[in-house]
Amino acid sequence: MYILDLRKLIEGDILLTAQTAVISKTIRVVSSSDFSHAILYVGDGSYIHSNGGGVHSGNTQRLLFHKLKHVQVLRPNNETFAEKACIYARTQVGKEYSVKDAINSKNPLPKKKESNRQFCSRLVAQSYEYAGLKLVDNSSYCTPQDIHNSSDISIVKNILSKASKEEISFSKSENPLQRQADITNKILKSIRKLTGCDIQSFDELSQFVINNPIYDHGITSIIERSGYLSMWQDEMEKNPWRYNGELFLSMPMRIEEKRQQASFELKSAHKQLNLYSYNYNMMQQNLIAQMKFSYIEMNLRLYNNLINQMNMRVAAATHVLNNI
Repeated sequence: MYILDLRKLIEGDILLTAQTAVISKTIRVVSSSDFSHAILYVGDGSYIHSNGGGVHSGNTQRLLFHKLKHVQVLRPNNETFAEKACIYARTQVGKEYSVKDAINSKNPLPKKKESNRQFCSRLVAQSYEYAGLKLVDNSSYCTPQDIHNSSDISIVKNILSKASKEEISFSKSENPLQRQADITNKILKSIRKLTGCDIQSFDELSQFVINNPIYDHGITSIIERSGYLSMWQDEMEKNPWRYNGELFLSMPMRIEEKRQQASFELKSAHKQLNLYSYNYNMMQQNLIAQMKFSYIEMNLRLYNNLINQMNMRVAAATHVLNNI
């Protein structure tokens, strides 16, 4: 089994994958491609993709490959588009998967209007097109092979390493991101039922609430009952070392490994802190402009908790780096 080397991946890398499952083989045959899936790496060990469960994030340490040829990493020749592409991909989280559009990607109908849905290669291509880099002729209907054939990207070689027993074990362990995806899907499904509107992401939801305040309390209630607001607490309980410098220092790791882990944690925490702070400020502006919405106040509380969580993570990693 092989695993991606995180030290060699950078934000904005595109992963094209193929697996041994029948559906993967079928997609490759239908699309005349060596690959069946496209993934956008957004940095710090995380990726965003669109599969049967919709658009959601994942952990690259849970991606294992039976053969070297089952994954290829592509990198835009101009890396300045990467950050904005990843920002767009995050706005798509929660959108449902479109089997029909994915099938039509090989031979799209003339002037066919795309649905408010996603599939893997559309997500990657549209993310980069939003950032200003047109990878394919038609970002709404494209295949992994179309992305592979783009003249604006290059193949990154020697990106895989043999997976250790510990890495294989981790990849099969309980996945908190799957729970997050399930809760997100349940929330959006319930909100679509409540409103009768095709709300496909939290990005669309926020604008909907502002434009339709009659649904403010109903939507807020759905989210409050879902468990979505307490997921950050679950992570802290599962990995307390991330938020306590002394616990981090006591981890049974070699000094160099601990230094590398602390550096990774610090970089990742700062990135998340910037994202949560931006979202908090945007919600704060909406609160001032739109009076008091329960939905906005709920999000302000959530982002405040997430900001505090990331500050603890920064402090823990800094403590380790200062004391080893």
